[in-house]
Amino acid sequence: MFEPDRHFTPSYRPWDEAEARAAIGEIAQDALSAFDPLTLWPAHPQDDDLEDGLGSVYFGAAGVIWALDHLARAGAIEGLPDLAPALAVALARNEPWYGATPYPGHASLLMGDLGIQLVQMRLKPDPGLADRIHAAIAANTMLPTLELMWGLPGSMLACLHMHGMTGEERFIALFREQARKLVGEIEERAEGGIWTQHLYGRHLRWLGAVHGFAGNMAPLLHGWAWLDEAQRRLVADAGARTFVADAAVSPLGANWPATLPAKGPPTLCQHCHGAAGMVTTFADAPFSTPAFEAALLQGGMLTWNAGPLKKGTNLCHGTGGNGYAFLKLHRRTGEVLWLERARAFAMTAIEQVRQARAEYGQGRYSLWTGDPGLAVYLWDCITGEGRFPTIDVM
Repeated sequence: MFEPDRHFTPSYRPWDEAEARAAIGEIAQDALSAFDPLTLWPAHPQDDDLEDGLGSVYFGAAGVIWALDHLARAGAIEGLPDLAPALAVALARNEPWYGATPYPGHASLLMGDLGIQLVQMRLKPDPGLADRIHAAIAANTMLPTLELMWGLPGSMLACLHMHGMTGEERFIALFREQARKLVGEIEERAEGGIWTQHLYGRHLRWLGAVHGFAGNMAPLLHGWAWLDEAQRRLVADAGARTFVADAAVSPLGANWPATLPAKGPPTLCQHCHGAAGMVTTFADAPFSTPAFEAALLQGGMLTWNAGPLKKGTNLCHGTGGNGYAFLKLHRRTGEVLWLERARAFAMTAIEQVRQARAEYGQGRYSLWTGDPGLAVYLWDCITGEGRFPTIDVM
């Protein structure tokens, strides 16, 4: 049901809010100490030979700046300098890198200018910038669906975030136009609706929270109030039936394969692929069936039984990202057990991030793959809110 070698079973320590607050401060101070206004942040040895100073929300400066600003606004850290000028540098440094990606013409939320501009809008709201963001989102309307990282679902989340920041009705209208395309591309199966991802030169039915079914569902669930009744019925039917039908259930809980048709038992239990991301996404669903609720709990059980991830503490494929499944289940069920499990993962992640900083002699400066994402998770464990960065809040 998962690859044990990717996980470990720690000696869980009792929750200590003071230590969590201290770890947030350590991560923020380390990031500020490593910051250069011209070259931004260095890459990390674990980041697959990425160059220094990238700008994106996913693994670049914009994500780090967003996390620090978010924590400062929440009162988790103090004394944050003005980092808004660095976002112009992030745009300039990201441009040549993004131009060499498979989708240089797409307004990508996680990898491209779109995400960076949203962070600019959060720090320094500007009507002209709002116009440019609207135009970039609109240009994605006729894209193949792709997935959240590169394509249409990410643009729809950007509409949600922009409406939250500006209150402008044009972002509702644009969301609805893109929702018609996304919902219209749901393919019916006996097991429930699904999308085929046209991604990296392959056509596959991915399931996960970044590249697949769950990632496509995320903006539809968060933008539920902007869907019409027919769309809500289609989304609720596809969401509930597919979530249940494609779950692989065992005594350890439920997990989901990365792609369909499954080539064997699921192997990954991360946010990007597997139970953690499926639960984190669908625990926000405004619909319910008994089988759907049971599968959510089984997915949480599998995430707990798998344990923290050896790969690190990060959001995409690390301990902090998996812990969000517990925070979301706590919010949906009201059961304190899930908050306790989220906090148990948090205490383990604090040890992991400190050990990694000592081992590599530096922090890992990115939102989705590094330490700032963990700092946001630790704060959410303190407050019990559970708002996944970029998806739920930006």
